[in-house]
Amino acid sequence: MSYKKHMHPKVSKAEIKVFKALSAAGLTKGMITQKPIILKSTIPDFCWVNKRKVVFLDGSQVHSKEKTQQRDEEIDELLQLQGWDVLRIPYEPPLSEQGLQEIMLTIKKFLGEEVE
Repeated sequence: MSYKKHMHPKVSKAEIKVFKALSAAGLTKGMITQKPIILKSTIPDFCWVNKRKVVFLDGSQVHSKEKTQQRDEEIDELLQLQGWDVLRIPYEPPLSEQGLQEIMLTIKKFLGEEVE
């Protein structure tokens, strides 16, 4: 069985909004989007390789299921064992402007950036 079957099928609208906001905030330096990290076949939504930090946007439509939550926990543990800091941000689609601002604040704090 190929690991690709379990990979992220496409970029979500929320991920696009967050990417644009990260870019506008100047937080994309050294960041890679959709970087495959082969552990249990996962692709973080946002990855800062030089900081060893990854962010997952977990939409409730997919990540509210118990089996998915268990898999997410396993992936987090495997990433942490390899020295990665992991941030999972749950959200309810569609992503509102206020939700985007809250996500940006959370990511800035996670990256150690100054928060206005």
